[in-house]
Amino acid sequence: MPDPAVPSQPTGPGSISGPVPPAVPPPADSAPAVSAAAVPAASAVAAPAASAPAAPDPHSPDPHAPESIRAGALWGSAMWRVAGGVATQTALISAVLYYFGTIRLRATFDYFGVDASALGFSVADYLIHSVNAAFQPLIFVGLVALPALALHRRIVVPVLRHRATPARTRGIRRLSRVLRTIGVLGCLLVFAGLLDRGGIGQPLGIALPLILAASVALVGYGHLLMDRPEQPEEAAIPARLRSLVLAVLAITGLLWATGLYAHRIGRDYARYLAANLDARPHVVLYTPERLAIAGDGVESQDLGEQAGRYRIRYWNLRLLAQRNDMLLLLPDTWTPGAGPVYVVPASDTRLDLTAVPPR
Repeated sequence: MPDPAVPSQPTGPGSISGPVPPAVPPPADSAPAVSAAAVPAASAVAAPAASAPAAPDPHSPDPHAPESIRAGALWGSAMWRVAGGVATQTALISAVLYYFGTIRLRATFDYFGVDASALGFSVADYLIHSVNAAFQPLIFVGLVALPALALHRRIVVPVLRHRATPARTRGIRRLSRVLRTIGVLGCLLVFAGLLDRGGIGQPLGIALPLILAASVALVGYGHLLMDRPEQPEEAAIPARLRSLVLAVLAITGLLWATGLYAHRIGRDYARYLAANLDARPHVVLYTPERLAIAGDGVESQDLGEQAGRYRIRYWNLRLLAQRNDMLLLLPDTWTPGAGPVYVVPASDTRLDLTAVPPR
């Protein structure tokens, strides 16, 4: 006999015919009845909540995020670029100072008929002797450039920003034309001086490279007044090439002028030494054997066997310089172009320096 059908409990809001009675809380003194099957389920739900990690701080950056890695790489590359720029500029400045120091020392010792390259000067010596030859022209260029930049910023830039006025536009064009004309004439003068060194170049002297630098700067500034920032790309490329050529010519003129100035400084210092030879210390030289030092007021004496190893004595000499194992000595009566310069090895000699003439 089949089992009677069990009526199914109706579900849904429509199946409730009356209000649902509220749940009655258990008495305080009676513990809630918890079935054994409910305990594992509660534990399983509570366990993940207890072991969950703390929420990350949204304000702290993630070191493993792609943005952090990209920022670190950019910072590292920027630092390498700065370090490379500093190293390149330092090497360039050192090379320029070495060049100026070489010119100055050669000019000084050429006046006395001595080759400076044979004296064994170090790189530090050349750099030190370039101070007076390079720093004064750099200070002069800075004192000229700063007021020029200030005038450009205060007078020319406001006019360029409001050059829609026809009168201002015509004035700028006229000024640009005048500056470029003066610059071209100066460049032609420099070109003529290079072709005719004896008639034009040498009389101008250091003014010739200065005219080159100033003329090129005027030409470049005249073109700058007429350039338009919105010009097409096919016109911007020749403008950049022109600016590069003008900049190279201006730097060449400045280096040329500074080299001539370094040569003049070295030659003036040599003339000062020759004119004030009495201020150089007196030298008494003792050698084991006779040297080819005679005449021009230089006196010598053989002190005999009792003097020991250094028996030959020379006096009436002046000390010009001492480099490594070489002594550069001048006679008391030395004159430019007439008296010799004695180069004596200092390894096997004895040297006495006195402030008064020896007796």
